[in-house]
Amino acid sequence: MKKYAAAGRKMILFFLPLICGMVGLVGLSDEHFLDALYRCVGMYLMNYGDTPPNLLVEIARWTAPLVTASWVVLAVGTLRRVLGSRVRYLRDDSVAVYGAGPAKPILLEQLGRRGVNGEKELALAHRYILVGPEEENFAFYQAHRQKLSKRPVYLQCRSLSTQAVKSPLLHLFCPEENAARLFWRQKGMFELSRQHGHRLRIVLLGFGKLGEEVLLRGLQSNIFSPGQAIEYHIFGTADRFAAVHRGIAQIEDPVIFHRDAWYTQLALLETADLLLVLEQAQQSALLEDLLLATTRQDIDVFAGAGLASSPLAEQKRVRLFFWEQAAFDLKIVLDDALLARAKAINLRYSHLYAGVAETAENREAEWAKLDAFTRGSNISAADYHLVRLDMLKAMGLPASAEKLPGETLELLAQLEHMRWCRYHYLNNWAFGQPENGKRKDPRLRLHADLVPYENLTDAEREKDRENIRILLSVENGRS
Repeated sequence: MKKYAAAGRKMILFFLPLICGMVGLVGLSDEHFLDALYRCVGMYLMNYGDTPPNLLVEIARWTAPLVTASWVVLAVGTLRRVLGSRVRYLRDDSVAVYGAGPAKPILLEQLGRRGVNGEKELALAHRYILVGPEEENFAFYQAHRQKLSKRPVYLQCRSLSTQAVKSPLLHLFCPEENAARLFWRQKGMFELSRQHGHRLRIVLLGFGKLGEEVLLRGLQSNIFSPGQAIEYHIFGTADRFAAVHRGIAQIEDPVIFHRDAWYTQLALLETADLLLVLEQAQQSALLEDLLLATTRQDIDVFAGAGLASSPLAEQKRVRLFFWEQAAFDLKIVLDDALLARAKAINLRYSHLYAGVAETAENREAEWAKLDAFTRGSNISAADYHLVRLDMLKAMGLPASAEKLPGETLELLAQLEHMRWCRYHYLNNWAFGQPENGKRKDPRLRLHADLVPYENLTDAEREKDRENIRILLSVENGRS
């Protein structure tokens, strides 16, 4: 509706000089209609040299060339955008960005000449990133679905799982999830955990969507030892999250939701191994209170852009993580490496267990067969594999199953089983013997292998060892 209203206003402005001229020449000066029409059209080309007989004709004579000039400028601008879009398209790596807010300029700056500033119409590009409000993103996608169905589309969405869609070319991404994944990846918790005997306490001040993702990614990334005890202490409104993620109670690392205020637990905040302040209302005031109430020298803050100019940003005790900037890093939005690794893992399984040839076509075809839950499981495995590689590097060991000591391979298999169990627990699966006679029942979310590693049979443990061999072989094949 707004589109048609704007177009209507432009047409009225275009014809206004013509209307004024015709009224002045025909209505007030009794000039012949066709002669008047010819003279009025000439005004748009500055082809009116007579003395205007009245004020209306005078207005038309001056405004008509201005209208012509504005339409010429508009046409040139449109032509420039169209030609620019086509030139970028010929580069074979163009990306069109649609939406409002701070994310769009962040992405376009990273894209440089590859970027296309998407407006109302669908521009020609090889990929599309939609960073507007969720409802607008889906509405835009639906409006252009036929054309977009053949191009990779990255759609910002906070309410659905990133693997909730079946289309292999439509990728949902959550900024908070991206930021959380990148934070833990940069933090590299293995060395800190090893120094403390894999006994850590991590405190999150503030929760919400950002806190949820930080906790979920941490539980799936910070897996270093079978006997570890990494505590997560949550201060913030988390009743809904705790009720929905009831399987979190099955995870070895305790998650403690505090109902009392953070300032009643200053001893915990003072001695915690990691203190994370998540973005929230009155974040600056909270941070100032923390600096005064505690003497700890390292406070990690998930900061919005506004905190960059605050005097608090200069505090040596504060480590700022500008999460919005990180969340829209092209490497993590497009996440080609992580997705490619997940697809390669899935294809390797298909090759070993179903004889599928490892080709680029089969990689996409096998991925398209998976449901959202299994895709998410492969992505979780691919994401944790980076942690595994960091661990091997820190231990001075090669990323090769054939060269690893037997006890190290066994350790990695046990940790991978822990990660696999956690992914299921976080999706509310539970241990059980399905009545269908199989090992799992997706409808009831039951799996017979959701037990500690030491309770598995040796044949079942061998599956986990084989998983490590597969993961390492995929990585070696990619390098």
